[in-house]
Amino acid sequence: MPSTKDKIYQSALELFASQGIQSTSTAQISKKAGVASGTLFVHFKSKQELIDTIYISIKKNAFSDLNEDMPDNSSIELQFKEASRKIIEYFLNNYNEFIFLGLVDIDPMVSEEARAIGFKNFEKSMTDMKIFFKEGYFRDMDFDLLMQINWSTIETIIKSLKLRNINKPSESELNLIWDIMKKSS
Repeated sequence: MPSTKDKIYQSALELFASQGIQSTSTAQISKKAGVASGTLFVHFKSKQELIDTIYISIKKNAFSDLNEDMPDNSSIELQFKEASRKIIEYFLNNYNEFIFLGLVDIDPMVSEEARAIGFKNFEKSMTDMKIFFKEGYFRDMDFDLLMQINWSTIETIIKSLKLRNINKPSESELNLIWDIMKKSS
């Protein structure tokens, strides 16, 4: 049985994903969780703390250890495709979290402190990506722009798979992501 804090967290995530962060009140969250209004504030000091907690949790769960269990001698292509597959499958199984991240990207409700903590969860993966970029494995263009194009492609694949009720990316979808990233021959 989920704890009261977990009920509040899940209720907030569902409401944020379905009606937006700004449009969701703490009273609505409490009602959906089945707790008294003041109970939310026992577990989270404010709506902001709840938003930050959800954000940090998503970043930790979705982006930590993307290359865990990957043999050291794996090709860059294989490592990249495996990391992309893990991200896509995670968000297909946790679609409200995917929606939440999209909401905070267009309406930054997450504190700078939470963003910094969230970044730490995929700092190693990003460092690896920068090394691969410097070593010439990726397209020769602005690194941040390339990462944005990569994420936009992953987002599009997640949405497409969700609409078709498919829970895993195909090899051709992973190849597409790699083809966008890899240096042209």
